[in-house]
Amino acid sequence: MARWHRGEQTVRYLVERGRLEDLATQDLAGLAGALIGRAELRLQATARPALSNGDADGAYAAAYDAYRMAAEALLGRQGLRATGGDGSHMAVEDAVSAQFAADIPAFAKPAFERLRRTRHTAQYFDPDAAPITAADARWAIGKAAGAIAGTTKLLKAGLPGRFG
Repeated sequence: MARWHRGEQTVRYLVERGRLEDLATQDLAGLAGALIGRAELRLQATARPALSNGDADGAYAAAYDAYRMAAEALLGRQGLRATGGDGSHMAVEDAVSAQFAADIPAFAKPAFERLRRTRHTAQYFDPDAAPITAADARWAIGKAAGAIAGTTKLLKAGLPGRFG
């Protein structure tokens, strides 16, 4: 299995700063497969039905969850995960955008940033924030679907390999 070199400096930085850590598991393919399965389920069972029922906030939040799980599948395949706590979603964003945006356009840094920030508004109601519309939720669902499809394609090709 091939090691992934693009974005290596960013990932090393995140590991050295304690934002990403090694996973002890040896079955990285199984782990990544489980994570991408969860992502697909969240998209199909939660995000799409929420939008169909008029819940744009819920659809957006669920689409972001599916999107982030797809990103975490790529990190899991490398034997990595975010360490948790404040900024853990940003660590996933930084690592995945740096490494995979060229191959999976849904993981472009501006898209990841928009999804993450708007999801925060959906999860933690802010009366001063612009409301999330059905069009916003459709956009998020599309990004999540693109992230899942691109991640699935890389995983089926046996990529990426363990980092480090």
